[in-house]
Amino acid sequence: MKLNFLILFSLIIICSLKLFADDTKLVKVNNSFITKFEYGELLYNNPRGIGCNSCHGSDAKGKKIVSFTHIYDKKKYNCALSVPDITNSEYDIFFKKINSKKNPSKKFSKEQVCEKLVYKANIMPAYFLVEEEIDALYYYIKNLK
Repeated sequence: MKLNFLILFSLIIICSLKLFADDTKLVKVNNSFITKFEYGELLYNNPRGIGCNSCHGSDAKGKKIVSFTHIYDKKKYNCALSVPDITNSEYDIFFKKINSKKNPSKKFSKEQVCEKLVYKANIMPAYFLVEEEIDALYYYIKNLK
């Protein structure tokens, strides 16, 4: 009987200590095994298939991917497909572009044959990343040295 009473009394004390514990003294610890920068780097190099580094380069400053000749209306156009520098991208634009399936409509003059071809080709793949992944990617790009 005394043993049951002691067990019950001990449980009451332990529960009341937990109820009245001061949460402000608890230290919040990030228990993830990789940092946000490392996670962003992993996503940058291989998000879902082809990595961002394949087109934007290891420094995210973009690069020329290909040059080609296009004939339109019996005229020859020397075109180039260059990928933009994304180190100075605004977050909202970056967020929209990562998961977009196609570029928004845009008007081109008749002389902008190459620009129209490149824009309509929309070579940027849609990755279908979640917000946490996009945040990590953006953080990584903004903190590249």
